[in-house]
Amino acid sequence: MSRAPVLAAVLGPGTRYEGDMTFEGRVRIDGHYVGRVYSEDWLELGPTGRIEGSADVADAVIAGEVDGELRVRDRLVLETTAWVRGKIDAGVLEVRPGARIVGEVRIAGAPKE
Repeated sequence: MSRAPVLAAVLGPGTRYEGDMTFEGRVRIDGHYVGRVYSEDWLELGPTGRIEGSADVADAVIAGEVDGELRVRDRLVLETTAWVRGKIDAGVLEVRPGARIVGEVRIAGAPKE
C-alpha cells in the first residue's frame, strides 16, 4: 500500500451523515455513514465507524463495520475489529486475525508491472 495521503476529512464518533461523498486525499470515518463514498485516494474506517451503502476507493483500511458493497482498486486491509457484510471486490486483500466477512469476496490480485 502506498503512503497515505494527507487527511482530507473526518466524520467523528457519534456523528451520522447520509448522502454521497466524493473526496481527494484521505478520509477517516469514525461515525455512521449512510450512502456512497467515492475516491481515487484512501479511506480509513475507524473501529467505531460504520458504512451502510457502498464505497469505491483506491486504498482502504477497515477497522469498523461495512454493510453493503466495498470496492477497493488497490489494497484493502481488514483490521482485527473489522466486520464486513456484503460484497468485497479488491485488488489485494489483507485480513488480520479476528476480522469477519459475511458475503461475497472477489480478489483481482496485484497489478502486473
